[in-house]
Amino acid sequence: MCPNPECEYYLKEEGKAVIKRGKYKTGHQRYYCKHCEKFFMETVGTAVYRKHLSGTEIKLIYRLFLEKNGIRSIERITGHHRDTVSNLLKGTVKNKKTEEYLVKQIGMTTDECEKLWALLEKKRNTSRKSP
Repeated sequence: MCPNPECEYYLKEEGKAVIKRGKYKTGHQRYYCKHCEKFFMETVGTAVYRKHLSGTEIKLIYRLFLEKNGIRSIERITGHHRDTVSNLLKGTVKNKKTEEYLVKQIGMTTDECEKLWALLEKKRNTSRKSP
């Protein structure tokens, strides 16, 4: 399934046009479309796309957030800058592809995902109300 809108096989599963072609340094699978000759990664369309974090680091950040740790607390524990943590959490929106990635690749349960969506929505609503 090619995520390139200019490709004739855009979001179509027919044919064997998309093949695996190595991995990125973060450990994410790299894919190649033979029709449009473009490379893309498995995280296209998810919250972690173009984030330079490994799966274990992403999992740790989400788990710490689920335990109601603050951004600075997560920064101290993971060693990542608070802007990196904040951008990951702000960019996380509920959609099918993100939830599928979190469950299958990261190893979160569907209950954890639902709790994550609720916490993120609560955080967005409280941050909008502050002056």
